[in-house]
Amino acid sequence: MRLEAKQILDELVKLQNNYASTFRAMITQERYDNLVKSGLIKDYTYDSKFIREPLIEHVGHTPLIASYLHKYIEHTDKVDLGRALIMLSIHDIGETSVGDIMTYKKTKEHEDIELKATKKLLPEYLFSYFQEMEERKTFDAKFAKSVDSIAPLLHEFAMPKVTLERFEQYNFGIDNIINKKKEHFEWDSVLEKFFNI
Repeated sequence: MRLEAKQILDELVKLQNNYASTFRAMITQERYDNLVKSGLIKDYTYDSKFIREPLIEHVGHTPLIASYLHKYIEHTDKVDLGRALIMLSIHDIGETSVGDIMTYKKTKEHEDIELKATKKLLPEYLFSYFQEMEERKTFDAKFAKSVDSIAPLLHEFAMPKVTLERFEQYNFGIDNIINKKKEHFEWDSVLEKFFNI
């Protein structure tokens, strides 16, 4: 499909504005509610920009992780880094526009709401990348999903005390991480070792 320069610019501005004006909750609704109950947050609502960040900032670290890890994975020659980077740059747009749900508590209903928001925010050709990543049938998608799963693990690794306290609050443990995320690493021996550290 050939587009005129003006059409390309309009599409790009629209996409950028979706990311720049869509704010991601930095904490879940449940964590926010607990902070309100404890008296730590008094003057803000859950939709306040004080506890949200632009989606464009949130998705910035996953391409960095992917770019760094790509050369180390077992299947480097089978993963098109460019395609994986596209997937990583768009994969959370639905989630962030409707609110983030902690991955260990996310239900099919939450996923359906996110999918509807994603369809609304992405042009069709980018939505196909989103679907590919969700289905995880290609090496590109498997790698992108692995990187998406690694990103929060790096925070958990860097701040173990905070993570343990948060997990204790929700009655979660290391088994929750393994059961939820291990499958995203089993396709590549290097990433599987990385996950098992």
